[in-house]
Amino acid sequence: MDKYLIINADDFGYNEQQTRAIRELYTGGLITSCSLMAVAPCAKKAAEHSARDGFPVGVHLTINSDDDSARWQSISGGSSLSDGKGLYFKQSALAFNAKRRDVRQELEAQYSFISQLGASVDHADNHCATLYGINGRRFFLDAYDFCARHSLPYRFPKCPDFLERQLGRRIPKPLLRAHAAIVNSGLKRGVRLLDDLVSNPQSISQIGSYEDLRDYYINAVRACKPGITEMFLHPAYALDDCISEWTKRVYEFELLKSGDLMCEAEKNGVRLVSWSVFDMITGQ
Repeated sequence: MDKYLIINADDFGYNEQQTRAIRELYTGGLITSCSLMAVAPCAKKAAEHSARDGFPVGVHLTINSDDDSARWQSISGGSSLSDGKGLYFKQSALAFNAKRRDVRQELEAQYSFISQLGASVDHADNHCATLYGINGRRFFLDAYDFCARHSLPYRFPKCPDFLERQLGRRIPKPLLRAHAAIVNSGLKRGVRLLDDLVSNPQSISQIGSYEDLRDYYINAVRACKPGITEMFLHPAYALDDCISEWTKRVYEFELLKSGDLMCEAEKNGVRLVSWSVFDMITGQ
């Protein structure tokens, strides 16, 4: 099987800096996919950009908040997803309180929000892995049912190597069994899944420099295996001149603007694709 790579920009609509960066990358042909966060402050603007510019988006399914002081709001109004201030910030609170019926309604509401603004949705993925089963809840089944209902491929890798790269250690057998069970749950529902998934899990202090971040992703392109791999980054313009966790997003923007990942893919016989052609590649 040939090697295929989706280069995806996450968090379209997160704020002005991220929305502008991702739009520029997509219209400039420097990424092959992006994911729109319907609950974020600039979501409406992002969806309108997508509709006007004619590029599809993924629905970046989000049932938690990133910032405790500025909570995002549920679109569906599901009461168990919020403590009154907005979507839960703490993963433990979300896992303990959220009811699956509210999760299902929220996923549908986020999809409808994007679609009604005229944007075409070509896949689904998840913010902060809240729908992947790592919180002990079976929300991954709700995500799969959502994808099956709308005929959307989903960001979940069939290969467990992603877990090992993210955790930085060998995966214990119970976790490998859990991963296999989650994959099989999706396949049984007819949901199309990735073969592999790549993203840099390190903080800015661990990354060190732009060159280190670039090397990580260049090596990941070289290591692509046969099948469909997605590489997701979070590109954005700078918020200020300070070095912070946001700086990682600025580095990722610079990397994608450079076109180096696309050049490396071409040199290594890796075909760049979007989620829109997933069916043609897999034959599903």
